[in-house]
Amino acid sequence: MRFLTLLNLAKCKPSRLLNTRYFSFTPHLCTKEFSDRTLQFLLEDKEFTSINTAALHIRSWGHNIYILQPSMKYKAKSRQSTTANLQLSESIALIETLDKWKVVGYGIYTLKTMGGTKYLYGTGNIEKITQEVKECQATAVFVSIDRLSLSQLDGMQEKFHVPVYDRYSIVLQIFKAHAQSGAAKLQVALAEIPLLRYRKNDSELFKERERSLRAELQVLEQQRKLVKKRRLALDIPTVAVVGYTNAGKTSLIKALTRDDSLKPRNQLFATLDVSVHHGVLSNQMQVLYVDTVGFIADIPTTLIEAFRATLNDALDAHLIIHVCDRSHPDWIVQCKTVMQTLKDLDVSDSKLKSMLTVYNKCDLIDGSQNQITTVQVENTNNDQSQSEDTELLEQKQDSANLIHVSCKEGTGLSNLATLIENNLLVMSDRVTTLFRVLQGGELYNVLLRESDVETTYVDDENPQFLYMKCLFSKVAFAKLKARYGTKYMISANSK
Repeated sequence: MRFLTLLNLAKCKPSRLLNTRYFSFTPHLCTKEFSDRTLQFLLEDKEFTSINTAALHIRSWGHNIYILQPSMKYKAKSRQSTTANLQLSESIALIETLDKWKVVGYGIYTLKTMGGTKYLYGTGNIEKITQEVKECQATAVFVSIDRLSLSQLDGMQEKFHVPVYDRYSIVLQIFKAHAQSGAAKLQVALAEIPLLRYRKNDSELFKERERSLRAELQVLEQQRKLVKKRRLALDIPTVAVVGYTNAGKTSLIKALTRDDSLKPRNQLFATLDVSVHHGVLSNQMQVLYVDTVGFIADIPTTLIEAFRATLNDALDAHLIIHVCDRSHPDWIVQCKTVMQTLKDLDVSDSKLKSMLTVYNKCDLIDGSQNQITTVQVENTNNDQSQSEDTELLEQKQDSANLIHVSCKEGTGLSNLATLIENNLLVMSDRVTTLFRVLQGGELYNVLLRESDVETTYVDDENPQFLYMKCLFSKVAFAKLKARYGTKYMISANSK
């Protein structure tokens, strides 16, 4: 029988003495081990692996890379604040994320348009690039655009005499290297089908594999629905944490939950598996923080599309937090990329409007441009454009839902926790109720089990009784009210 353990609902020791509401789970939505041999065989298919290795020129000993960074003469409106050197910095980071790959040279060359010529550039520039590739002894070239056409790919490989990669193929290899769970590996395997079909120019060759992968994903989808049903049964508010890759999503969750088992890495796409982490707010309300795969600019939609089901499940939360690395020189483009990706994933306008925006790494803002990259940022007259973009971006964001933090220094985290708490009380339809109950009595024990107990204090007039301020969902409150009536309720406020 095929199974993927998505959520373990076994009882665990409560985190607070008075709040004995049982809650336990495994962090990952999918286990790292496969119990189904068919699934394992599908992902480790030697024939397909051989085709994949040949098509993408994969070598176990890595590559020495020359990066060709196009600089667009006419920028899209959403990219006005960026520079070619900032884009080059990200390209270098992508290559350095891959084990045994290193950058041995790079060049920035202006482009009027992405299409048209066989070599992407004219004869003069392509000859210069060819010479640079030869001089730095590169074993491969990374052209940092989303996808090269087949004619461009073939033409440039013929000219340079080494394999040529675009952003699609590089990001896909990073995904494959970082995928740990069965879910992530399945989704990466599905994401590589369009690339290989495009490179091999053969739609029939991959039909059977794609059909098999989608069948396995259907099984995963059923398991995901089961997890969602169980999660809803727990009646615990959820917060989806999204952001550009390496913006500090995992670091923020660690800071909010104080979970020392989380090990954030300063690496692009360190998180591919959607994972869930338990936290408790100051009012004792329990919350689930959902960590998600990071987004990035200039990749084909087919890459994110393969993760759509998992992401949509995560984004179906009570609240979304968008983490932005405010210290990064290209933070404006990164923020815009995340917003556009969320829209492409059909996140509702109401969810986007209520979304909290967290400007992370505020401790690095002063002098940050020298810390982010080893490539010196080009000296352009770009300041006015960036200032205008900053103003427009921040105007679009509700100032009440915008906060600066530093996960490293702890700055702003208490204010953020309060903001999360206030929003969740509304978004998750929480009811705050004050009870007067007999210590150790039936209702006392029911409240400990079935509510989040915010405060308790002894009745001065009769020490046998306690006042208990509790949080419920509206459904749970209605059930309790139907069972016990209003006799023990002092007050009830719906948020």
